[in-house]
Amino acid sequence: MSRAKIIMLVVYAVLALLALTQGGSAVGDWSLWILLGLAAVHLIEVAVFFGFCRNAGGSLPVHLVNVFFFGILHVNEVKAAQATG
Repeated sequence: MSRAKIIMLVVYAVLALLALTQGGSAVGDWSLWILLGLAAVHLIEVAVFFGFCRNAGGSLPVHLVNVFFFGILHVNEVKAAQATG
């Protein structure tokens, strides 16, 4: 897993922790809204890159989950792997 993906997972974890532990406060509310916004954007990316994931080879569900969590980072990694392999 790339460093960028690990950083994204840490950011998601921090936002989720803040949303869960600081519920009702400004920090908790903003964290929740940021998470919901990111989820919406990544769902759009899943729809946009569905055809790419279907043609990429490997497991379609795994590709779709990776696009949901990492977006264009996953797509770029798959493209790079296809170009070298």
